[in-house]
Amino acid sequence: MSADSIRQWSEILNRLETDIAAAFSDGEFVPWSPPADAGPLPLELADRAQRLLDAQLESMTILDKIRGDALAHLDALSTVPGSRNPSRPLILDVQG
Repeated sequence: MSADSIRQWSEILNRLETDIAAAFSDGEFVPWSPPADAGPLPLELADRAQRLLDAQLESMTILDKIRGDALAHLDALSTVPGSRNPSRPLILDVQG
């Protein structure tokens, strides 16, 4: 593979790594589309690309669990009746 192809694919993989890190650090998501003319992945970068794919799949699993937990909490909150008298507490903490 040419040095240009390796450089271009390295930039693509760098961007994907940055997106994974941003997903877990309150980073701002910046829309991005890979270049259409990147060509095939150079063999020299295959291991890195596989590690990145594995990290993306793990990230998706973690984010899906976080989403599910948040939805469960929102569902539980929706069952708490509203108070008509805001001066009275709605929930009493008897353990803390």
